Amino acid sequence: MTIQETRSTVSEADEPRVRLGLRDRIPRKGLREYWYPVVADAKVPRRKPVRRTALGDDLVLFRGKDGRVAALSNWCSHRNSSLAMGKCHFAGTVTCPYHGLTFDTTGKAVAFLGEGRESTFCDKPNSSIRSYPTTTLKGLVFVWMGDGEPAPIEDDVPPQFFDDRALIQFSEDEWQSNWRVSLENLNDAHVFFVHRNSIELLIQDRRGLQLFLGMGPRRPATKIVKNRALVFENPRFFDYMDTDQARKTAPRTEFQEVYPELGGAKWPKTRFRLYLATVMGLIRRLRPKMDWLITEEEWTGVHLPCTFQVDYQSHIYSRAVTPIDAERSRIFYYYTTFPGSDRRRIFNRLVFHLYYDWKQHRNFSGQDQRIVENVEYENPKEVFSGSDAFPLAWRKFVIECARQSPVTGRAGD
Repeated sequence: MTIQETRSTVSEADEPRVRLGLRDRIPRKGLREYWYPVVADAKVPRRKPVRRTALGDDLVLFRGKDGRVAALSNWCSHRNSSLAMGKCHFAGTVTCPYHGLTFDTTGKAVAFLGEGRESTFCDKPNSSIRSYPTTTLKGLVFVWMGDGEPAPIEDDVPPQFFDDRALIQFSEDEWQSNWRVSLENLNDAHVFFVHRNSIELLIQDRRGLQLFLGMGPRRPATKIVKNRALVFENPRFFDYMDTDQARKTAPRTEFQEVYPELGGAKWPKTRFRLYLATVMGLIRRLRPKMDWLITEEEWTGVHLPCTFQVDYQSHIYSRAVTPIDAERSRIFYYYTTFPGSDRRRIFNRLVFHLYYDWKQHRNFSGQDQRIVENVEYENPKEVFSGSDAFPLAWRKFVIECARQSPVTGRAGD
């Protein structure tokens, strides 16, 4: 596999330009020419449509004659009533609750029940409504939101969705925040501070604890892979390693640091977590050696349009952000494992529902949500530090690499 590699850095000379304009060039409602997760297949009944909003578009989702979920614009072409308030009176169709205009899965008006069989409304060229291509993978419905022909879905969705061995369990949440700040919330100095009392950090061994603690101002270089992903340079995918760069970005060795400006106070205040990490390290030694689960470098970081992944070797943690509108985001969490037996599959399902979904998505990510929902993102004034290298590189990456609409020539609205 050939990997297109481009180093991405933000210099001091670039900083004013980045601060004052780059973020505002990223579409507020999201990147159009991509596939997005929108709804769990199980949440779409057979005889009742469901409404969802994605990238500012109101959608109605219902089942076709083959049982697969279809997506149309939610607004009836006749008098703009909400189709999601209607019903699926006939297989593979949705009927408007106002005058009975009925649409098939392509968006074509096929009957006008209120006017009767003599109605000629369905023959009008503008009687149809927009349809959105959909694909259901592992029980999750993905919708193509673009103006052009759909790109291969494999380019936008993690490879485990196409692996028969993978068990993907997911949950969703809604954040009252713009998608850009929701997705930028990663790979910077907030991790140890915001999540210091999370279960995830409390169960880390010393190596993991130092990794989270060491997200200081000296960050590894970033690079662009295939114009689709932004990742940190990772020696796992290289035959070499820049030893000078490794030395500069290595996690700090001391656990507590002294701050003279605070009267010699230390942070962290106690060494409790360090002692706990020692105990967790002894427990983790009992686990069998595990292999990496993500084998493609482009899926080790942030991937267009909306996915962030971490390989824990025992499982893959993923967070995908689907813009609802300019003020809200729908967050999908994926928990991917590769059980080798039916017994293991049952066990993994129990782990997700009884423990992991709460631990990682409610406890850990819930701490992110509390902060992100109170960030003043529309105010352009920001003063950056070295630990902000990844979010800044992400902004530049989106501007330079996001797909453009063949109709508007832009990445989004």
